[in-house]
Amino acid sequence: MKQVNAFVLAIIFTFAAVLTVNAQGAESIWLTASTTAYKTGEIVIVTVNAISATPIQGFTFQIGYESACLKPVNAVSTIPGMNGLPLPQLTGQVDGSYASTTPQTVNGVLAEVRFVTLNGCQTNLILQSAALAIRNEAGFAAPLAGVTSAPSNIVLNIDREVGTTQSAQPASGSVLPLDPPPATTGREIPGWTIGLAAVILIAGVVFGASLLFRKRKITAPKNSVRSGIATLHVKHGPHAGQSFALNKLPCIIGRDPQNDICINDPHIISQHAKIVATDHGYYLMDLGGGTFVNGQAVRKNPAVLKPGDVVRLGKSALFVFGS
Repeated sequence: MKQVNAFVLAIIFTFAAVLTVNAQGAESIWLTASTTAYKTGEIVIVTVNAISATPIQGFTFQIGYESACLKPVNAVSTIPGMNGLPLPQLTGQVDGSYASTTPQTVNGVLAEVRFVTLNGCQTNLILQSAALAIRNEAGFAAPLAGVTSAPSNIVLNIDREVGTTQSAQPASGSVLPLDPPPATTGREIPGWTIGLAAVILIAGVVFGASLLFRKRKITAPKNSVRSGIATLHVKHGPHAGQSFALNKLPCIIGRDPQNDICINDPHIISQHAKIVATDHGYYLMDLGGGTFVNGQAVRKNPAVLKPGDVVRLGKSALFVFGS
């Protein structure tokens, strides 16, 4: 009888172990915290973890938090060669991105994110989205397929009593500042900015080329902009790797199939942006969907387009303007 019981228990433990492995997944990302009870003014350290059989060249994550209870300070990755890419932050959401010029193997902690507790409350830290990045055969940024982002929700209990002052600076690794933006009455700049494309662009030839273009002073004749056909080279999004020649101007870009350039992306609106041309050059206009040139939001006035400028529509559709 004892042998039968031992055999049954062995089966149960084996089955439980298999379930645990399958629940985590072969390639996945999740959040953990060493403790969930804090006092006011103490440092909360949350780890972003991942398992991947495929070497990666970057990763991104977005963590939601309550600004009345927590203030993000910084993130750090101890993975060799992973460098932080500073992005504009949104209040209530941490946007973290890291990139490496060489593939790195990950099996554990990707990054540690530090918050300061502000006052007594019960609050949550939520992993809103995350991705592992690789460079595809064409050399462009691409999310690693088959990666599951576990629905991590960490509940924190913060006491009103003031705790011991702690240092928020990590001992080592690539530190990424996460200062939230100051209060503003205008429209905030989205924190995705470059997203996965920037992870590779910052380390690859495309982004380097765009920097060289921006540094070069262009003194072309007044009507030289019309001597060639301008082109949008798609670096990230549904049409990554493709190029669109601006044969017809003005050129309307959006999700509507009737547009001159149709981008089937959930973050792109029906008529998202418009490119026009004059004798003085090319200009990009925002039609209400959120349009950015080199990370700067296009507001009421059109933005001048120069060769090498990085154009982002919505959260992740990324182009490089060329002629």
